[in-house]
Amino acid sequence: MKKIRVSAKSIQKAIEEGLKELDATQDEVDIKIIDEGGLFKKATVELTLDKEVEETRQKELEAKQEKEEKIEEVKRPTKTIEKKVKEEKQQVQKEVSKTKKENKEDTSIITGNNAIEFGTNFLKELFNKMNVEAEISAVELESGITFNASGEKVSTLIGKRGETLNAIQDILSNVLKNKGYRDTRFYFDVENYKNRREVSLVSLAERMASKALKINKPIKLERMNAYERKIIHSALQSFEGVTTKSEGEEPNRYLVIIPIKD
Repeated sequence: MKKIRVSAKSIQKAIEEGLKELDATQDEVDIKIIDEGGLFKKATVELTLDKEVEETRQKELEAKQEKEEKIEEVKRPTKTIEKKVKEEKQQVQKEVSKTKKENKEDTSIITGNNAIEFGTNFLKELFNKMNVEAEISAVELESGITFNASGEKVSTLIGKRGETLNAIQDILSNVLKNKGYRDTRFYFDVENYKNRREVSLVSLAERMASKALKINKPIKLERMNAYERKIIHSALQSFEGVTTKSEGEEPNRYLVIIPIKD
């Protein structure tokens, strides 16, 4: 059993300090007065944490550690993928820079179908290196070509706040543009994550705007990429009584919702 001795100017003060050290309440400990103290002598008490309380705390600690270990096991594959994506992105950037420096870029323009075929094959090869099985589909619209990955474990391709997804999109866009297809925007998505994220962000924007008006104070949101900040800005353009602005430096730039005073 956990036991401590504490000395202070008074018995009550010693008890209070002991409870604080044990992070316990008075009914969770046994208190024994060792020395009542005096005019020039400190009082000393001995506090013993109740056995049942100590066992409960130990079980809670073990459960917390087990939960953290499980979370870490889930995160580990994502971290590995993010590392490989980062390495691939760096390699692509080197190749692009080298090609530009040597002035040997392929200036021929390929067709949309060729871009889809090349992009699909590139993504399959990239995901194969990451040990992620994914089906790749693509759709061409006026806004650009969107490649979408689907499969049993493709959620690991999203990453925290979509950071892995955005990195893959950057790699894909750089590779295709370096191959000569420069007149179209290229996007990457995972099981329509971006649509779901957009709905979530619009809902968040409206809730936080209402809260800003209620408390009449600006509300700072978590850091977001430019695409997500744009969604918030657009969602609140017609929301009466508030305005929005971005603050901070990349990659930690964030958005603030500000109530407009009459």
